[in-house]
Amino acid sequence: MRRESGIMRIVIVEDDIGFVEEVEETIRDFHADKREAVEIRHLESTTLLEELKGQKSYDIYLFDVEMPGMSGLELAAKVRFLDTNARIVFLTSYEKYALQSIRTGAYYYILKDSYQKELRMILERICREEEEQKADYYVILTKTHGYKVRMDNILYVTKEKKYAFFQCLNGGVYMERDSLEKIYSRLPRERFLMIERGIIVNMKHIMQFEHLKVTMRNGDILPVGRNLNGVVKDRLAEYFMTVGL
Repeated sequence: MRRESGIMRIVIVEDDIGFVEEVEETIRDFHADKREAVEIRHLESTTLLEELKGQKSYDIYLFDVEMPGMSGLELAAKVRFLDTNARIVFLTSYEKYALQSIRTGAYYYILKDSYQKELRMILERICREEEEQKADYYVILTKTHGYKVRMDNILYVTKEKKYAFFQCLNGGVYMERDSLEKIYSRLPRERFLMIERGIIVNMKHIMQFEHLKVTMRNGDILPVGRNLNGVVKDRLAEYFMTVGL
């Protein structure tokens, strides 16, 4: 999920410092060739997990498989829980972990003895994906940070005093100081619907609609404004006829 600034953010979890430096050089050379900015961080497993719990995320996660303490496979499972869209790439010396890495939902698996060419290929592929998906993100701005959230990951948005709260699929909540009307204007109307003066929902994640309430994918039940009940009913019928249940 590339930041609005256009900087690709990559994290490496690997205990071989010499190899980390080689990988960083390969990544920086690739982005220099493309004249694009990149931020690379080398973290321990526990530090990365703490960052993700604090709603930070990265565009690419590069993990070794065999590491002291928590293995890369164990780490990948925990990261996947905290960042459902994580692109996890394993860099390892052993082919025997290929099947296990696939089971974790890894984006790719690279052997260290031939990593440079394949890593550049993966970076190129991800850059293309980012360009194609650029329009499918909502940018949440705070005084000090900008967060890119996939539209599909937004369950609903609520308003409390001067702040809007974005409830996401992975349980994360993002806060933005803006009016709900302005936020609604920035969201695609074919996918999002205002069901109450202070509530916008992603229609994709509505599991049930009853009189004056909807049940969301995560089990949350939200009220529907009495004066909007008919509009909500019609919009949902139109939406599900178009995209299916």
